Amino acid sequence: MVNFCFSFWERNHMRQTYIAQVKAHDNYKLEVKIDYPGKSDGIVIFCHGSGPNTYDNPREIEGKHFNYFDLFADEFCRRSLAFCRWNTRGCAVSNHPPDFVAIDRAGYETYCPATSIQDIITVKNYVKALPQFRYAKILLMGISEGATLAPFAAVQCDDIAGLLLAGFSYGNMRDTLNWQLSGGSSMVNMCKYFDCREKGFIEKEDFVRDKYNVRPTLFQDIPFEALDIDGDGKLTQRDFALQLAEYKREVFEAIERNDDTWLRENYPVQITSKWCKEHFALPNVSAMLSRLSVPIYIFQGEDDANVPITEIHHIHDDFHRAGKSNLRIFTFPKHDHDLNYLHYIFNGMLSEGLHCVFDVAQACCHSQGNGEHQ
Repeated sequence: MVNFCFSFWERNHMRQTYIAQVKAHDNYKLEVKIDYPGKSDGIVIFCHGSGPNTYDNPREIEGKHFNYFDLFADEFCRRSLAFCRWNTRGCAVSNHPPDFVAIDRAGYETYCPATSIQDIITVKNYVKALPQFRYAKILLMGISEGATLAPFAAVQCDDIAGLLLAGFSYGNMRDTLNWQLSGGSSMVNMCKYFDCREKGFIEKEDFVRDKYNVRPTLFQDIPFEALDIDGDGKLTQRDFALQLAEYKREVFEAIERNDDTWLRENYPVQITSKWCKEHFALPNVSAMLSRLSVPIYIFQGEDDANVPITEIHHIHDDFHRAGKSNLRIFTFPKHDHDLNYLHYIFNGMLSEGLHCVFDVAQACCHSQGNGEHQ
């Protein structure tokens, strides 16, 4: 099935939208969407983050209704680059807010790292066979989980021109979950809320001062002492680790006993035990990246509460030890996991981090090189 959709704006700017069903390696039909300008110097293939996603990702937040991927399609096409993405297995766009996604359980259960990696390769092969992209450079762009899996796909291809990785995690998914559920995520957010990034902990005077007036919304009627569980006079990661200890135990036990019902009802992102266990068993992502000679770009927000940015130096050190020079890391102060995407939705302003992603992609596709890997 192939659909062509043209809006007035797209016709007058030579932008086209292409939707197709593409058969995966296991015969699952992937719903793929491509936006492309009249002339494409390259194409960015987007690899989703964790959980249910669609090729539009409609969202409703604080009264704002938007398609998450419209911004990416607009900015890449403006730079003469096509933009490709697809529905996560078992997912389809629905009319139900706030996430606007319908989930077919049988299809969603096939969503795991092994199939996701193969789906990236399948879509890449499909795109490469289309006449309009036969000579276009191909970039793989991954955010969060996609930033972990894109390298595993790239090492199996000989026609990738570069990788764009945002919200990148150096550690395994087990390490990431352990960090999140041991107070790491909480402290990143708390230090942001109370303007304590530099010292890395919150004292009572910071909590009382409440510089950004977050307490009435987030901590209404909660005294400082109730959060300072270890009673040392400051809020640290240890306080939140103690608070989360029981929940963390329950999460890992549910994964171990394959209790997908418990995970569905108690974990904020819809994941399955199979998905978790496959992630836990993946080889080191740094080893995959070090096998590539194409340009690799990592974009990391310093306020990322999903992955520990403190570990980003490890990937740099690995490349330095290996004598490789094809990695560049960009870090952005006061940027979150999505590189402050919502600033565009609420303020109409493109963040420094996203602007960098779009410009780097354009430069990468306009540079010389054959995109081969070692």
